[in-house]
Amino acid sequence: MDSLPRPTAASGLAQYLALTVALGGLQFVWSVETGFGSLYLLSLGMKKSHVSLVWLAGPLSGLVTQPLVGILSDNCTAKLGRRRPYIIGSTVAVVLCLIVIGWTRELTGSRPALTIWLAVIAFYAMDFAINCIQASMRALIVDSLPTSRQDAGTAWASRMIGAGNVAGYLMGFLDLVRLLPFLGSTHMQVLTSIASLLLVATVAITCYFSPEIPLARSPAQSGVSGSSLRALGTIFTSIRSLPVAIKDVCRIQLFSWIGWFPFLFYGTTYVAHLYVATHTSAGSTDSSADLMERGTRAGSLAMFAYAVSSLGFSVILPVFAYSSASRSALRQRRYRAGTLSTLGQLRQVLRKTQRAASISLSKMWMISLAVFSVAMLLTFVVSTVRGATWLIAACGFCWAVTIWVPFSIIGETISEFNSSERSMRDDGRGDGYFPVDSADIPMEELATGEQGGDDQPEYGFGGRNEDVPQRSSNTGGLSAGTILGIHNVFIV
Repeated sequence: MDSLPRPTAASGLAQYLALTVALGGLQFVWSVETGFGSLYLLSLGMKKSHVSLVWLAGPLSGLVTQPLVGILSDNCTAKLGRRRPYIIGSTVAVVLCLIVIGWTRELTGSRPALTIWLAVIAFYAMDFAINCIQASMRALIVDSLPTSRQDAGTAWASRMIGAGNVAGYLMGFLDLVRLLPFLGSTHMQVLTSIASLLLVATVAITCYFSPEIPLARSPAQSGVSGSSLRALGTIFTSIRSLPVAIKDVCRIQLFSWIGWFPFLFYGTTYVAHLYVATHTSAGSTDSSADLMERGTRAGSLAMFAYAVSSLGFSVILPVFAYSSASRSALRQRRYRAGTLSTLGQLRQVLRKTQRAASISLSKMWMISLAVFSVAMLLTFVVSTVRGATWLIAACGFCWAVTIWVPFSIIGETISEFNSSERSMRDDGRGDGYFPVDSADIPMEELATGEQGGDDQPEYGFGGRNEDVPQRSSNTGGLSAGTILGIHNVFIV
């Protein structure tokens, strides 16, 4: 690859860190937006009733951007690879938006109406770019790791997201203008400067140390880009032909995120209102504005506790959870030949203990959903700020699982199917099977034909369809970008 040096591929821990660190930088940007965006817009003179309309940008951009970017990146033939061009281009867009947000008044000459409109446009554009990076990063993780390491890769992604969350919420407790005056003259300017630098640095690490093999354009792929908008419409009618495991994940996400969105956007407000209510009933003589200001700080502290809790659980929980692929890999280690040293025997005992104490990813997800449901019901009972803070902090466990397990299950399903498809092709049994990575193929067409045997996984693919052009062999099977885009449709 002439346009970008290709270092020796990292392995093990180094690969996980390099592959997921950009998600940490991206989460820092997102926490800055969600944690300080509302107060910033209000300071510009926007009405409270209008601020909520700005935050429609997140779900709206996720609904449109992630499926579209998934389809386009699956068929991207750039020299940088399929995912990195979208990551790099969107990072530039996010940085430009952050600069506009931080210096909105300076750019508009402090004209109130123009200032508000420019800030709103910048927030909307940034949300679309953030979703583009997120979709490409998640697909890159699936592309880069084998089946047995998908759960570890997504676990590291959740850790990076947790670290970004903690760092972002921590910024609210620091006097950034005094500490870093060279980055800006206001708190928001320093925040956006830090977010820009952190995002650029983490994306640079991920893109440099996670090289991709460029996708060769085949005759069957000619015209794919021209049909991408049509394929975006087709994707909504072909959801029923997804692999069974991915269908289940999407159904669960559809209902669980009905609870997560209010929690994420109104957790701080919930604690702040409790603070005002308890102090008002206690006969406080402070003004409502002062009470709300202190209540907002109490809400920020609760969300910081939630972020720290989420980070801690994202470090601990993967040790006690397994997927079918990762447990299979652990079992294979027992049959290596040779005499184990004392240290090796100790490691073997630790692995046995880990296997005995661990539970499956699906069970852990079920437990987290139950805990989250109970926590949301308890909001009707809790009436103190301390109780609400503990309640929100407990949800850190649920969030750590939510940003890890569903993506792990999807990644393993895609990787396992693609490995099976490649094996059949290499063995000479792949003739008549085609990968699902072109946007112009409705997924329901994959269910036609005879199955290859009783032991074949139920992935919704079958025999040759003469009406569908054959895909290039280097494009793989199920496409991570397309399926993760469908998954995001269920979330938003």
